[in-house]
Amino acid sequence: MIFSPPHLLDGPRWAGLRIGLLGGSFNPPHEGHIHISRIALQSLGLDFVWWLVTPHNPLKERESLMPYADRMDLSRRIVQQEPHILVTDLESRLGVNRTWDTLTGIKRYFPKTDFVLMTGMDNALSFHLWYRWKDILKQVPTAHIARPPAWSLIESCPLRELRGQTHIYIEGGARPELKTRTSYWMLQRKMQNLSSTEIRSGQTTPL
Repeated sequence: MIFSPPHLLDGPRWAGLRIGLLGGSFNPPHEGHIHISRIALQSLGLDFVWWLVTPHNPLKERESLMPYADRMDLSRRIVQQEPHILVTDLESRLGVNRTWDTLTGIKRYFPKTDFVLMTGMDNALSFHLWYRWKDILKQVPTAHIARPPAWSLIESCPLRELRGQTHIYIEGGARPELKTRTSYWMLQRKMQNLSSTEIRSGQTTPL
């Protein structure tokens, strides 16, 4: 098994594997990020989930971010007991922070790897605001992990209104073919409703 994080020059060792990409500020990382990763690993039959810790999220205020090195360190610590979750600095090495640019770079360096872009429900609801979001859907499949109240949030998601996009709902373990122009909705009985914003404001606490 591969346990070390990827780097830009080791594409061949990831050939043929199914990888979930979970991007974000991880400001700070918390149990909700791990929960999302575990669900995707099981529900989509993934080999690994890569956390793409962004140097700066273009949709968030830079002043609210902890230093990048601190976010990387906290992320590594929190997944020490999770061998299939790997913390990466790929966005920093690529010199990008927009999802479209990140995916373009990753697919260039890992051309024989099957990727699926993962988000929580908050990002699914705002996906239509992302830079070149329709092109992202043509480039990789997406997986969205629902949080309470699952169905009402999914039904109100603008992504579901896009013509030509296929939507598949998964309630348990599966290994679907990862196809572009497809969104996989993870409907789990056990869902968590955590956010880094709440942790920073003191409403809840991380691990």
